Amino acid sequence: MPIAPEYDEQLVDLIYATVFGEATWQDFLLKLDDGLPGGMSGLLYHDSRRALGTIDINSRLPADWAENYARYYSKINPWMPYAAVRKVGLGVVAEQMLPREKFVKTEFYHDSYRTIGAESAVGITIDREDDRLFLLSTLTSSADPDANRQAADRLTRLAPHLRRAFRHFQAGYRDKVIAELGSTLFDAIDMGVIVVGFGGRPKSISSVAAAVIERTKAIRIGLTGKIKFDGTEGDLVLHSMLDLDYSGPRVVSWLSGATRICLVKVQKDRQSTFFEGPTVVVTLEHKDTIPVLNEARLQTEFAITNAELRILKALYAGQSVRQIAEAEHRSHETIRTHLKSLYSKTNTSRQAELVRFAMRWAAR
Repeated sequence: MPIAPEYDEQLVDLIYATVFGEATWQDFLLKLDDGLPGGMSGLLYHDSRRALGTIDINSRLPADWAENYARYYSKINPWMPYAAVRKVGLGVVAEQMLPREKFVKTEFYHDSYRTIGAESAVGITIDREDDRLFLLSTLTSSADPDANRQAADRLTRLAPHLRRAFRHFQAGYRDKVIAELGSTLFDAIDMGVIVVGFGGRPKSISSVAAAVIERTKAIRIGLTGKIKFDGTEGDLVLHSMLDLDYSGPRVVSWLSGATRICLVKVQKDRQSTFFEGPTVVVTLEHKDTIPVLNEARLQTEFAITNAELRILKALYAGQSVRQIAEAEHRSHETIRTHLKSLYSKTNTSRQAELVRFAMRWAAR
């Protein structure tokens, strides 16, 4: 094993190298592996309320093992209840969370852990936000708690540096999302934008969104600081989109009185998902600020039929395919056929792109 002082310095250097883009988190994790026999390190995200987690950012865990962990074994990981309450920044060995004689009797150990040659682990909670846990762990083939204790103590020494880097990446990804929004169509139209993170709490509220919140009942900020919609359906949709395992539509919109509300699930890579968590963008348009479509120009320049125009206007107003089909007294398949024609004529491929296209052709 590397000599502790020099090894610690190398790890600290790699942590800050990730901040400046000179190294990756996998470089750091691979180096961390060297501290334990059979070491396999990873950054874990865990939702203790729903007992779900991921270990997508890791050194050399088999891809299928990581997928199975996220799908099932994170739910029965016997260490997580302790990890949810242990002190942030304190490195621990597995035996501090669960005695080994109990751990080896679990399904998690027999059907998952042993299959990759792991016998124990050391870990640290980097940060905790409500029910969310951000952890660093090294799996090891060594079952000797005294030998593993040295690696746990090393994590304690690394904790301040890990936390600084963690905060840097959190802020960076948040600012990146906000900057990307600010540089697109939201600069060109009078649309309110709210960037919402874990738990339904806003990270950013534009001035237009603040004005809509002030003068309508469609949306408000609750006493706990969370976004609340008029009616429970919107709240359910938002919190579903903020779930770790959400697999529904990326865009959901509806009308609340005179306000059109649209929720967009932001797509992220694994690293940004770990540090920033799930993000949903809420857009708000009150009827006084929603531009009217320039129907004549659309039909003339893009050969859009009357039926296609009705569908485009309905999408623009925030209706779903189901709602359009019901209003038109047509089948879903018929509406989708019209949509495909609209995609072809407007050089778009998704409903969200089609709505953005319509916004560009609003009458001024």
